[in-house]
Amino acid sequence: MPNFTYSARNNQGKEVKGKIEARDGQAVVEILQDKGLVVVNVKEQATFDIESLGQINIGGVPMKDKVVFMRQLATMVGAGLPLTRGLQVMEQQISNPMFKRVITQVKSSVEAGKSLAESFRNSDEVFDDITINLIEAGESSGNLDDILNKLAVELEESKKLQGKIKGALTYPLILLVIIVGVMVLMMLVLVPAMSDIYGEFGGELPTITRVMVAMSDFFINYWWAIVIVLLGLLIGYKVWVDTPKGKRTKDKIIVKIPIMGTIVSKMQLAQFTRLLGLLLGSGLSIIRALELTAMSLSNDMFKEVIFQAKEEVERGGSLALPIARSDYYPLIVSSMIAVGEETGELDTVLAKVSQYYKEEVDQATENMSSLLEPVFLVIMGIAVAFIALGVYTPMFQLSEVMGMVVDFVNLIV
Repeated sequence: MPNFTYSARNNQGKEVKGKIEARDGQAVVEILQDKGLVVVNVKEQATFDIESLGQINIGGVPMKDKVVFMRQLATMVGAGLPLTRGLQVMEQQISNPMFKRVITQVKSSVEAGKSLAESFRNSDEVFDDITINLIEAGESSGNLDDILNKLAVELEESKKLQGKIKGALTYPLILLVIIVGVMVLMMLVLVPAMSDIYGEFGGELPTITRVMVAMSDFFINYWWAIVIVLLGLLIGYKVWVDTPKGKRTKDKIIVKIPIMGTIVSKMQLAQFTRLLGLLLGSGLSIIRALELTAMSLSNDMFKEVIFQAKEEVERGGSLALPIARSDYYPLIVSSMIAVGEETGELDTVLAKVSQYYKEEVDQATENMSSLLEPVFLVIMGIAVAFIALGVYTPMFQLSEVMGMVVDFVNLIV
């Protein structure tokens, strides 16, 4: 965030000058007014010094830092420590430059009389709307320490779900890179050398060898065109996916892909049930909880269903009905939601469904590598077999010709 210099007057009319970090000039005015100062002048600094190099932060705030912050602040608040004192302690021990700046600003805002949720909302660089709304609910109900602990668990679970699919894809992606690397190396090195050797003997090469030589020549002579086409496709895909229609189409295709689609669907279901249960259990209205949950889902197919359900609930309808009509939410989800609505324990039921889908995701990601590995090995085998046939078939033909020549010479002699 930018730095500002300000000039103001206190209650005694004495001039006060200083520097402050804030989102914009208006935020500076609000902070100073909260401190009882009359603002005279605010000016943004446009300087850059050596000290500011240490404040540069690349990659944002790590999830681990957020979890530690939530847990430690919950412990201090639960032990009866004032919130401002807890924020001061956290400010002193946080090492991430960006996070430290945000906590410093939040502490100043809380000291000025604003709530923790409102202070974080003014510093929206770290926590999303879901986190801020949960903190607000915790402050309203007097259970801030409990909410902070739940938030820490939620952040950890969210990170684990993301990490599981990345971990499951790591080995197959390594195999894919090896396959591509071997193919490129053979096309650029082995095939040209083989073509030169066979060219010295003359004669017609087998069809598979001619195809392979033609592919190698194209790679060598038009590599720049291949790079341009690949970059064009990548940029075009990125632009297309950034459009609402493109993202929706991509999400619809993803859920239909074998293996991958199943895992993505279960991850969305686990996040939906876990987060909605957490929001409802924290005291948020079902309308607001559905809105926040829908915004947190990454797949548009699942997101649209929840927004439709929200509209139906606003009209006085049941949450279970629109979920049951969807092709993307299994019957078990709508049935359990119906049970939760009937018993008045929807948050508890959703927590149980979330645990079920968490275990399903764990099992699916563990099996993913073992399912994809044979597929990539078969692809590698086909590629190697194609190149081997192209290389060795002319050798067999050449050995047959040489054998005939030897037999003919022996016959003459």
